[in-house]
Amino acid sequence: MHNNMKHFSIGEKIHIELINNYDNHQYTSQIAEIHDDGTLDVVIPIFKGRIIYFKNESIIKIIIPRGEAIYEFKAKIINKIFGKIPLLRLMLVSEIKKIQRRDFFRLKCIQSLHVRKVINIKEKEFGETINANTLDISGGGLAFTCSAEFGDNDILEVSLTVNGVSLTIFGRIVRKTYTGNPGIPYNYGISYENITEIQRNEIMKFIFGEQRKLAKKGLI
Repeated sequence: MHNNMKHFSIGEKIHIELINNYDNHQYTSQIAEIHDDGTLDVVIPIFKGRIIYFKNESIIKIIIPRGEAIYEFKAKIINKIFGKIPLLRLMLVSEIKKIQRRDFFRLKCIQSLHVRKVINIKEKEFGETINANTLDISGGGLAFTCSAEFGDNDILEVSLTVNGVSLTIFGRIVRKTYTGNPGIPYNYGISYENITEIQRNEIMKFIFGEQRKLAKKGLI
């Protein structure tokens, strides 16, 4: 069996997330078959009574929750099989990443921050500083909205303040959505790049603090 396949089990529940500019919904699915050539089949999800349409060659994100950890990887749809149970045949196109569940929790919050594109980090060359607002934040990344258009996989420098501590972190754009909202037409999701444990701990302290406040108000 292909080395990557040791991470999977037939019948295991998974979540599928489309990687594109207009749909960031997670769909529930299940692993149906594991093949010796390194591919696997998953059930085409049904949402609100309809089968979700996926194009061949699309890149999707697979999320597998297990215990205290969550596993993520990207896969390409190489075929669709319409038998008794409709299936997607997938080929892995990224490493399998393990994320602690505490880092995966997303706190919805609106907070000002500044972002700028990293053009050449060695030469300390950056693009224009843009005002933005967070949509949510976690130990693994954050989402924000702003007026500027960035490209997929662009690296951004992000400056924000949590609990009175100023942080400058770097993140790669992993999700981009055009909303059409006047003045702030773009939403982005970034995954932290080379974040230090000190920086991550400050973010987690902020998240836990906000969770406690919400719990006291009975909102979670």
